[in-house]
Amino acid sequence: MKKLILASIVGLLLTSHASHAEVGITAYAGQTYSQTLTTSKLQQHELSDDSHYGFSVDWHEDDTKYGLFYSEYEGELEGSTQHKVKMEYLLFQSAVYRPIYNNLDAYLGLQLGVNRLDTNFADADSFFASGLFGGLEYQVLDSLSVGTEVRWLATIVKNKSKVTCDSDPATTDMCSWHFDGDTLNQFQVSANITYRF
Repeated sequence: MKKLILASIVGLLLTSHASHAEVGITAYAGQTYSQTLTTSKLQQHELSDDSHYGFSVDWHEDDTKYGLFYSEYEGELEGSTQHKVKMEYLLFQSAVYRPIYNNLDAYLGLQLGVNRLDTNFADADSFFASGLFGGLEYQVLDSLSVGTEVRWLATIVKNKSKVTCDSDPATTDMCSWHFDGDTLNQFQVSANITYRF
């Protein structure tokens, strides 16, 4: 996964010089909120609302941007804190900007890619992910801006994950857990900073 991210960044940078587009690197940090998980035993588990970080590398041309977004969330199942859950999103994103006031822009975009789900109690698995995002960006300097963003991340799981809980009958959390419905919804609220060159 790390090699894929590095190769994607290098590819974006090389392509951007050919098209003379402005490149932006954005760092994100914030809080992730998740929906309830329901097991095949009709048990319900909450993923902890925990922090995330991320970054993106984007082309900025006129009032649009497009590029790659990476985000990592690490949490646990509430009520079962020994069960750790890690999610890594790698998404292609595209957004449109609209001016609001002096040096203040709003933007709205779409994203499409993959969510890699890893736990300390089962094999890792990868799923198709998509969603929407939007935010505000304030230009502090010609090449530097700060902002805030809300991102909806929808992971299509269709209850076919290899992720399973402990099936030992002697334990209290016996389950073959799956996501509630065909989609796992998460919301990220982030602050960000962007440097363009």
